[in-house]
Amino acid sequence: MRIGYYNQKVEKIFLDFGKMGRKIPAEWVRKIKQHLDRLAAAETFTDFLTLGLGKPERLEDHHGQVQFSIHVSPNVRLIIIPEIEDENYSECRDVQIRGVCDYHGDKTNWYIP
Repeated sequence: MRIGYYNQKVEKIFLDFGKMGRKIPAEWVRKIKQHLDRLAAAETFTDFLTLGLGKPERLEDHHGQVQFSIHVSPNVRLIIIPEIEDENYSECRDVQIRGVCDYHGDKTNWYIP
């Protein structure tokens, strides 16, 4: 699968794990790297979801855009946006990384926006 990024700021951080390690704990960086490797290795988004690694969960943001969260730690999630039409994940070959956040509770705390 091809991996894109939500904006340039997110791209800079996700392409430099040393820079990422200055923003978040090293154990989170390792887990994020594993998830990115698994996403890149999957042929389609369905293949990635079938693995169930990181407990992917479907989310809806306030604009109605489909997003998925993948566990990085008990409260921290990697947020990804599958680039699809009609929720056909078996044909999705592109995802966009939104960032890393703690979305539990009433507010969302973004570690990497």
